[in-house]
Amino acid sequence: MKEEGGAGIMRDQFGPSLISRVDRSDVYSSYAEWPELAARGFSSAAYEPREKHRRLAVLGMGGSASAGDIISSWLAARGGPETVVYKGFLPAMDMKGTLAIACSASGGTMETIQMTKAALANGAEVVGVSSGGALRKDIEAAAMAHIPVPEAKAPRYMLPFMLFACVGVVNSAFGLSAEGEVGDALASLKRVWAGARAEVPAPRNTSKALALRLWKQTPKVYGTRVTRGVGLRFCNAVNENAKANAFFEEAPEAMHNDVETWEAPHRAFSPVILKCSADDRMLAARLGWFASALRRKGAVVLTAEGEKGPPLAELVSMVYRLDMVSYYMAMARGVDPLPTRLLTSLRHRLGSS
Repeated sequence: MKEEGGAGIMRDQFGPSLISRVDRSDVYSSYAEWPELAARGFSSAAYEPREKHRRLAVLGMGGSASAGDIISSWLAARGGPETVVYKGFLPAMDMKGTLAIACSASGGTMETIQMTKAALANGAEVVGVSSGGALRKDIEAAAMAHIPVPEAKAPRYMLPFMLFACVGVVNSAFGLSAEGEVGDALASLKRVWAGARAEVPAPRNTSKALALRLWKQTPKVYGTRVTRGVGLRFCNAVNENAKANAFFEEAPEAMHNDVETWEAPHRAFSPVILKCSADDRMLAARLGWFASALRRKGAVVLTAEGEKGPPLAELVSMVYRLDMVSYYMAMARGVDPLPTRLLTSLRHRLGSS
């Protein structure tokens, strides 16, 4: 393959030699730790609920909120409990009977701290998940539970720990008996990594193959309520790792508006359809029709799915594969995935972290 745009793509297709040149912050090693981090996260969630909860709220921003999005999707697939993810603002409401999980890898995210204070004032039981900071101080001052998060190169790479810590809390709080699902999910992460490693060439590496199709394109990702968390996470990962645009649309709403944008497909966009066994049959059929319509218009439709199994395993394995797609997109673009200069500058101006 020819080198383009300074990305230095060679015949090894994102092999170790390319990674050593582009990934100057060694983000690759952070991804290699995901299966272990997930296991540690679940085992760290020793939590006894104070009362019986009727609903779940997850409070967070950016990569820390991804755990809430994915848990919301998982719970939608298995039928409850009612879950809402709040990002940046918590409306005034009675939160008695609500378990709120406040997620901030840094512990200093201003919006999450403000939402946590509001949730406590409104009667919620709050569990904090952070590496410390003001969030931990507020949680402990309220005599609530706090789960410490290990330090990381960046909050987004702590997703597996935070996600499975939250799964552990939800499992205890709502009596889900999800230990078997968690075991399947942890095993699926190990298998995904075995197939996504740099040593595995693109013909046998789903993440590399998708990255090769997407690195010069703008992904338009389509999913359902079940895969919404996966789609949002993938777009965020493309934004932060590859420094590129990506957009998510949810069915059936996308069938009522976004579909029209493909009447004359713009070649800069590449449709990516997320597939999960837990999808509603009607919505899965609509996405199938949608894909067929796009192909008739000349678009090349890509699909992404996780390992077949229980919903949690399917969803987290899909997340892992797609995060690695964003990583290999960064390699193709010649971009070190770690630095987020504009984001860091904005956080400093806002007094957040």
